[in-house]
Amino acid sequence: MVFVIQGMKYDTEKMRKVATVKKWYREDTFLNRAMFPGQKVGRTHECELWKSEKGNWLLTHEMDYSKNMGEAITEEEAKELLMRYATPIYEEMFGELPEA
Repeated sequence: MVFVIQGMKYDTEKMRKVATVKKWYREDTFLNRAMFPGQKVGRTHECELWKSEKGNWLLTHEMDYSKNMGEAITEEEAKELLMRYATPIYEEMFGELPEA
């Protein structure tokens, strides 16, 4: 899959898939606004986290059964997602987390 985001091309064929994570996305539709006025409505998507050779991060997920969405994220957000959903991978890439 190829995504062009803020003038940069993200090609998952040339990137390394790091982990499967989850992220909540807002679904701002007419129906949601009518049924839940003033509230933020959305759902959690299962996402694939990718890293490019240049160190850029991409989050992809499927939407509406066949439409692929891509979102460029910061390394900090990638770290947060890895800590929450793929702790062993986080520790492999960034070092062990301290014991509580």
